[in-house]
Amino acid sequence: MGSSNIWITDLYHYYDKKQATPTLEDINLTIPKGQLTALIGRSGCGKSTLLQMIAGLLIPSEGSVRINAHTVTKPSAKWNMMFQKPSLYPWMTVRENAALGLVFAGTYASKKDRVEELLDMVGLSEHKDKNVQQLSGGQQQRVALARSLATEPDVLLLDEPFSALDAFTRSALQTEVAQICHDYGITMVLVTHDIEEAVAMADKVVIMNHNPGRIVGSMDVELPYPRDRSEPQFIELKEYLFAEFEKIDQAKQAELEKQLAS
Repeated sequence: MGSSNIWITDLYHYYDKKQATPTLEDINLTIPKGQLTALIGRSGCGKSTLLQMIAGLLIPSEGSVRINAHTVTKPSAKWNMMFQKPSLYPWMTVRENAALGLVFAGTYASKKDRVEELLDMVGLSEHKDKNVQQLSGGQQQRVALARSLATEPDVLLLDEPFSALDAFTRSALQTEVAQICHDYGITMVLVTHDIEEAVAMADKVVIMNHNPGRIVGSMDVELPYPRDRSEPQFIELKEYLFAEFEKIDQAKQAELEKQLAS
């Protein structure tokens, strides 16, 4: 697996030409090869929209997204996305679901061993021949992870893929996915509204605000993987992010009060 630079330049997006306020405004962001980045913000700030543009599922109204030398205009097996739901085929086995990207690419015959290795890596070695409907939610997300990694992507895009899981499973998968991306040098972009998840998984946390969706700050996380969530520095970084969002809320409230007064 390789890694990629991502450049987002002068990006604006309107879902409707009649929108008074853009969904995304003046987004400029560079994500170096192998960096694990979290986009964090409240619901409605456009972070999932931005992630879909990196994936090639949406085209921005203005500006561009480039991955290495390529302007992103469509999806690619080199930048894979994991969604909130694993989106598995219920009539297929674990192995068949994990191999799907390779089957579509016509390379499964030469890369069968890769699927077996990945299923072992994500802890599903005993479940390979089971129907995916027999698995728990956490196990199904592990299948989705194996499927995403099977095509040896340069970029892994995560749209809150652990949000529906119980706290223990969520924490375990956060640790495992971050470690895999770090070990293999995969460039990762995570969308989340969970401050602890952002600090646990990312080298850099990018803070977004809403109305319009824009980048208002960032924070480096210089802690080794896997991360100890009880460590004082981890807790300090969480508290810093909470304080930043409190400032955003206070500024929004002051702006609203000013508008009402006028």
